[in-house]
Amino acid sequence: MPIVKIGGSIQKDEKDFDLIAERVRLYSTSPEKTVVVTSAIKGVTNELIRATENRDKAVDIVGEIYDRHVKLLSKTVDIKEFESAFRDLSKLADELFRIAWSIRVLDEMSPRVRDYILSFGERMSSVLMGAVLKSRGLDAVSYPEPTLITDDMFGEAKVIENLSSEGSKKLLSMNSRIVVVPGFIGKTKDERYTTVGRGGSDYTATLLGKLLGIRQVRLITEVPGIMTADPRKFEGAKTIPRLSLEEAMELAQMGAKRLHPRTFEPMLDSDIEVYIEGLYDTGHTLVKGTCNEEDDLKGIATLENLKMISVESSKIVGKVGSAATVMEEVRNAGVNIVSLSQPASETTIHIVVDSDNSSKLIPRLQSIRDIDTVEVQDVSSVSVVGCGLRRKETFMKVLKHASSFEIMAISRGLRNVSATFVVRKDEGFNLAKELHGVIVGWTS
Repeated sequence: MPIVKIGGSIQKDEKDFDLIAERVRLYSTSPEKTVVVTSAIKGVTNELIRATENRDKAVDIVGEIYDRHVKLLSKTVDIKEFESAFRDLSKLADELFRIAWSIRVLDEMSPRVRDYILSFGERMSSVLMGAVLKSRGLDAVSYPEPTLITDDMFGEAKVIENLSSEGSKKLLSMNSRIVVVPGFIGKTKDERYTTVGRGGSDYTATLLGKLLGIRQVRLITEVPGIMTADPRKFEGAKTIPRLSLEEAMELAQMGAKRLHPRTFEPMLDSDIEVYIEGLYDTGHTLVKGTCNEEDDLKGIATLENLKMISVESSKIVGKVGSAATVMEEVRNAGVNIVSLSQPASETTIHIVVDSDNSSKLIPRLQSIRDIDTVEVQDVSSVSVVGCGLRRKETFMKVLKHASSFEIMAISRGLRNVSATFVVRKDEGFNLAKELHGVIVGWTS
């Protein structure tokens, strides 16, 4: 009994849905339940975000989203299933239209309302997917409501596992052998919609696997697994056949394949196997187990559009609480730290953040009384991931290849299976290319 997650980028047309149905059929041959988790179809979440930001156009945007789903439904579902699915889609659309009119009139937006609006992408997709599977002869039913119970941190809600476990069990009691549910979304205990962060459908799938005691999770997308690097940028990038849990968690945290950072957390205390596979070919990556005595390097991940903010002062040397004061300003600005370092001399604290967030943070740091200067540089980060980095010889080989670049900071990741280098922005790609060459040579 697997969990099958369907990515939004592979829900474009009738051909895609034919392939999806055949893949689900392949994985649902046993008499046990198969749970299908859907993402919103490609571009819909971005359009819903646009509706929350351009509230005077919200009604028109919702109309376009509804029309897009109805057109897909008419092209991919037979007459027998069309009427019921059309009715369910229209009911969801009516609800969304009412919200769109409200925010257009009031011109106000809260995190709670934003999550409510974003929930419709996955809910509408699950209705469409259920109808597609049924029209192709599969015993499927759509349940377009969240099964996960979360706290009320809208936008990045945390799942309450014990409550979610109780709610998710009802999926197993449904009459149909295949149950289609929305990913990405949850509900609070008082029935308010939440989201668990972009890419959250992957996390929904693995977490449902844990809660339902299902050992196999398949994440189906447009690319054949996790690759050694972004194939659009790096020649010779190839699919990684297997990743340990530690390696996968590091790559997810660094944005590989745009996986939700918490996708693999449910595997920490379970025996779940996760297959990340392409819809259009047979390539896949298996995530299973932990690092053994291997010395492999697996892949690189890069982050661009970063700024290193260096907070400098001789007055903070040996002063208890100086770093805490800086971190408090980071927290108050609502900025996530990509990398943090401080020399033993304590004269400088280096903070790497996303460039888009730096303008919120810099004035706060400049206002700290004991700070002399705040310097800002454009940087990139390049991370190498592989269990082999735990070995001194392998780590030193990577350092040797990186030594011809101006390294501004180095950090190690979870259980030393990654090494991240912060360099000047104009050196980021060349360093990544150099280190990717090491990885490709290692695995050839």
